[in-house]
This record gives sequence, C-alpha cells and structure tokens, in this order.
Amino acid sequence: MNGSVERLHPASCALLVVDMQNDFVSPHGAMAGFGFDVRDIQAAVPAIARLLRGAREAGVRVFHTRMVNDLRLNASSWTAFWGTPTVTLPGTWGAAFIDDLAPREDEVVVDKVGYGAFDGTSLDVALRAVGVETAVVVGTGPNICSGDTLHGAFARGFHVVAVSDALASFSRLGPAQNAKLKDVGLYVIANHYGRVLTSDDVLRAWKVPM
Repeated sequence: MNGSVERLHPASCALLVVDMQNDFVSPHGAMAGFGFDVRDIQAAVPAIARLLRGAREAGVRVFHTRMVNDLRLNASSWTAFWGTPTVTLPGTWGAAFIDDLAPREDEVVVDKVGYGAFDGTSLDVALRAVGVETAVVVGTGPNICSGDTLHGAFARGFHVVAVSDALASFSRLGPAQNAKLKDVGLYVIANHYGRVLTSDDVLRAWKVPM
C-alpha cells in the first residue's frame, strides 16, 4: 500500500479493535479453560492500549467488535462445527471487553456472530457514514477474526493496515504455534491486501506522543 502515511490521516481512518473479550484474553476465560494458550494475546494488550489512547487523542474514530454466540443468531454451519455455544454468551462476563480496553460511550460497538466483522453487520455502512477510508486493525486472530476482518475490509474497498505488535493468535499448541499462525496471517496481509506496520509507525502517522 503506497502512501500509507497519507492514508493514516486521523480524519479518514478508523481503529478497529477486534474481540478483546474476557473469554478470549483472560487466563480465566473460556478459551484458556479449553486449553488454548492466550499468553500472546495478553502480551499484546499494552500495544493495543497505546493505540487506543493515541486514537482518542488524535481524533481517530474507534470501533470495537464483540463476538456473540447465540443459537438464535449464529449460522447453522457455525453451531454444527462448534456445538452448543459456551463462549462469549450474551450478557456474561466472558462476552464483556477486558477492563483495560473498555469502549467509551462515544465509540461504536459492533456485535458479530462469525469471524469477520463485516459479515452480517452494519460495520461497512458505519465506516462509510463518517468518511473512513482506511481500517487499522488490532486484536485477536490475524489468521482468523482479525484476518477475516482485514480481508473483508479490503474486499469492500477500504485500505487496510494490520498492526503487528497489536495482533496475536492463540492455539492449543503453545507459543511456537501461536507465532506461526500470526506470521502466516500477517504474511497474507502484507502480500495480498495492505500494509503491516508497528504501533509506533501508526502513532507517528497520527502525530501523537509515544
């Protein structure tokens, strides 16, 4: 993506914080209870928090996505694969955002019932309504949820930026597999969709203190 600094102008970009919910991030959450190693996503929280503070200071619009598992809303393919929902159930602690990244009242929360944040939601319309051209994506799963969100943004005509130190994967196979999954996800973005930058790169473009 050429001209990445221009496309990161605060007036025309948005920060998308993907699924930073207790069940995915906390060592007491459901995914950790199922044996997934969530240490990498926990380690990414400070970088995400810095970007969140920077976005708020620079006037960058912030959108938070929240995974919702509900038999009344999820696709039949989803429940056939995952079974009866037990993760991020509506109204539970596990579905809530972690305290360090809680949305402000003026920030948009987009509930989704699948991996990508554009499928079956009004995110596309909400971004266009405020003149967003570039999606800066952070959070969980550059190979899954954040990855699908980045791919979906690109397919809809948005410029995309994946923030390498503010994205992380989790798996049952430990840190080495987590790193491999992340590397693959970022490789796909860098070679087919947009730019992979660091949080420092983004904050410099927004001209906020680091």
